[in-house]
Amino acid sequence: MGLMGVSVGLAVTLLAPSAASAAPVVSQGTGRLVQTSLLSSTVLDTVASLRGAAAVNADATGDVVVNTPLDATAVGELVQLRADASNLFGTNGIIQLGAVGQYGRAADDGSSAAFSGAVSQAASLIGTGTTVTGGDVGSPTAGSNAQVAVGTSTSPVSLNVALTGLAASAQQTADGTQTGRYTLTDGSVIVGGTVLAPTLNSLRGPLTTVLGVASGIGVNVANPIAADGTVRVTLQQLLTAAGVTSVNDLPANTNLLTYVPQAVTAQLTTSVNATLTELTTRAAALGLTGAVLNTALTTARGLLNPVLTGLGATLATNLSPVIDAALQLNVNRSSTSADGAFTQTALRVGVGPNASVAAVDLASATVGPNAGIAAVPVVNPASASIAGGGALVAAAIAALMVQRRRRAATAAV
Repeated sequence: MGLMGVSVGLAVTLLAPSAASAAPVVSQGTGRLVQTSLLSSTVLDTVASLRGAAAVNADATGDVVVNTPLDATAVGELVQLRADASNLFGTNGIIQLGAVGQYGRAADDGSSAAFSGAVSQAASLIGTGTTVTGGDVGSPTAGSNAQVAVGTSTSPVSLNVALTGLAASAQQTADGTQTGRYTLTDGSVIVGGTVLAPTLNSLRGPLTTVLGVASGIGVNVANPIAADGTVRVTLQQLLTAAGVTSVNDLPANTNLLTYVPQAVTAQLTTSVNATLTELTTRAAALGLTGAVLNTALTTARGLLNPVLTGLGATLATNLSPVIDAALQLNVNRSSTSADGAFTQTALRVGVGPNASVAAVDLASATVGPNAGIAAVPVVNPASASIAGGGALVAAAIAALMVQRRRRAATAAV
């Protein structure tokens, strides 16, 4: 009764479709690399690849696979976008992407899958053997798939973020279960700017002095504070500051840059103390010759320790607000729309306070709504209008009843 009831109801519905709603489809999945309100509807209407790789299976006559990299026209439109005085995409832009693709798959059984992002992650996210064609938007840092950079050394803060393995996938099974996954396998943040500079100078100065004394007696050790006024922290250091071991352990919509001040504090404290420890060890090995270095070390510690002790509070007070006003990188975003479409997004880039200058979703994957095999028309609506709707519906019902009886008879045997 269930099968016949569903099929007959669908036949009648398809003969008299609602003009206000789109016809249901067997399955659908769309991988989309870039979404931003800065792309006008006119551009989206004319540049298909910017709308993503949309696989739509309307009639269950064969699985549909769409593998659509961003083409030259799409890249040309992206590099024209502006975020205040800066290019939003492309070489010298805020966002650069490399070896990234978008992919959708819609199956006859009502299941679907979608992927976008670093093509190296496709097999692990949506199945072994899946090949996604890659493309570039600019030239990100070597070895990375996404680079996001704002500010210069004369800005309150400069941030240069390199991310590897950035990708997202979404899947819907034939029974309607929807899931999403995202990856971010590696990354780093190089932070600088005028707010951080005084703190770095207060560390580099005393270290330069004691390292000069050490060099004078044949002990050569590098200064851990870079001369260019920047500090580099890794993705793992950000995760440690967040108190987790994996990006998958972060709460949904977490801003990774929230943890930069803590990670910088840990990096500076560890590197400075490691340098002082090495100098102390080397001085002890020199005997009387090391006495001059020990004296210099005592002076250096007197200057460095107060800075290190207050470092966490200093950066939390001074660095956190300027980072948040410049850039946000929110990971692990997912949503379900009113019609049942599920979307997983790997990263949202926000430029300006609360993304007021630009908000860009990178690597999104959407599946559904999938109607499954029930979406396949039992009766061709065009034929129904020619032959007379009522008679054709009756014929369809009769055919379904015969089909059900045949299945029952087969089962009995």
